[in-house]
Amino acid sequence: MSLNIIYAQTINPYQSYRFGGLALNQDIMMAWDFSELSRMQNFGTARVMGMGGAFVSLGADLTSMSLNPAGLGMYRRSEFAITPLVAVSHAETANTASWASNNKGRFTVGNIGAAINVYENASKGVTSITFGMGLNRIADFNTRYSYSSEAEFNGTPVASIADIFAGMFNRGEGGQIIYPQPQPDGNPNGRLDYANPYFWPAVLGYKNAMTHVNPTSGSWERDAIGNNASIRRSVDVQNVGSINEFDVSFGMNINNLVYVGATLGIQSVHKRSDVVYGEDYGYFDNPEGLAYGPDGKLRPAQLGYADLWQRTELDGSGFNFKLGVVVRPTKGLRLGMAFHTPTFYSLERSYRAGTDYRLLSNEDSPSFEDRIESPIQYDEDGNSWEFISPSRLMFGASYTFGKYAVVSVDYERDWYNGIRVKNTPRDIDFSKEDYKLDFKENFCGTNSIRAGIEVKPLPIFALRAGGGYTSSMLRDEELAYEFPQSTTSYYFTAGAGVNITKNIVFDLAYQYLSQQQSQYRLFYSYDQAVGDFVAESGLYDTSLTRHFISMTIGFRF
Repeated sequence: MSLNIIYAQTINPYQSYRFGGLALNQDIMMAWDFSELSRMQNFGTARVMGMGGAFVSLGADLTSMSLNPAGLGMYRRSEFAITPLVAVSHAETANTASWASNNKGRFTVGNIGAAINVYENASKGVTSITFGMGLNRIADFNTRYSYSSEAEFNGTPVASIADIFAGMFNRGEGGQIIYPQPQPDGNPNGRLDYANPYFWPAVLGYKNAMTHVNPTSGSWERDAIGNNASIRRSVDVQNVGSINEFDVSFGMNINNLVYVGATLGIQSVHKRSDVVYGEDYGYFDNPEGLAYGPDGKLRPAQLGYADLWQRTELDGSGFNFKLGVVVRPTKGLRLGMAFHTPTFYSLERSYRAGTDYRLLSNEDSPSFEDRIESPIQYDEDGNSWEFISPSRLMFGASYTFGKYAVVSVDYERDWYNGIRVKNTPRDIDFSKEDYKLDFKENFCGTNSIRAGIEVKPLPIFALRAGGGYTSSMLRDEELAYEFPQSTTSYYFTAGAGVNITKNIVFDLAYQYLSQQQSQYRLFYSYDQAVGDFVAESGLYDTSLTRHFISMTIGFRF
């Protein structure tokens, strides 16, 4: 496999090194950002959730608009329904200690809409036509994971993110050293400061005394961090936001044998990510707890801690089309198929960073704490991001046992290697072709299986259960070490429903979701000429468990 070019932060063509990791890959959108925005989740009404989302061949439910619009053709009456949703996530990172919180909860509306039966005809031909409009949550980003880990000094310097910052400054264009201040010799890498967001974390690290230029060698190195430091690395990542889709749909029933439908989906996107990476420094090899440099001399000052925080906000919209058909070859059997076109997204993004630190003096100058913030980078208007998500193809089969039970199975194929970036902001080092190559070489299509069952022990009461599995979108998970990217997932569901009256229904459902993610590094520098890491944090493994509870109240008329 060729070298992965997007699983890294910006690569300068003059550099033999590349740098990246969770604590650095925030200044632009990376391949995994697009793939995570393209990953849809199964919410909808409580009835559909309770049956594991296996509804491609079923219908007469508001979720049909966002899954298979042919299901609208099965309505014989009109309906209005609303579905509140409670979402709770929990994260675990192997071999680490808890730092802040690993839980996040949210209450929202998972689905609201109406289906209006506008045409009924008992004769042959078109039996009924139903129009629908609804708002459906199709992705939920509300997660949090936080942890700390210890790296003890044992005679060899422990890797720090300061080593990465120094490496970034030591390798500018043409091999020249980068300086955050103007240089008298006209060095084009001078006057960097806040000119390029790629360097913002490194500039902030310089300003809080993590790095400096060695006056003898002229190269960048650690400043107020001793070579004898033991380092506690801490991470706190909070994500909030969602993708909601407003659907305008129609479904048609032909002779109670064939059902067809179409949907225009208009999506709204909001996501905010806050990433905090911190280092606490301890010196346990000497009783005074003092920091010493590589020459064995006492550092004039030493950092007690340094925290790098970064925030990105993403807002935008998208649209797609959905086409579907369901056929009923026998009385109890239904076969369904739906195709979702790629969603075209237009996104605006902002990015900012800052540091908090405490500097302890080993001389006469006082110790102090400070906070430094960057400006805000805006990718908006003509400088925004545009991309298309994967197309989705779904097949479903179900069998109805009279009025007593329904069994349903779905299969879905999503082509993540077909994601395409259509527009990027000015002055970034990646072209649309670079992104295209990355998706083709490092991503693949996913296979999803969903199954569900509904049993009615009483005419007015139903019990439901289901589950699903989705394969990984990554060809080789070991290459995805930049960021915890979604791999395989599985879920189980259960639910119940009751007809309160002839015209009012109430459904309740629960979903347990286990989301696996790729192992990742917090920071690293990689020598492409040698093919090995120069400095890195080690690998971390974070998994997510999510719980969803939905309740639907529906009114039929």
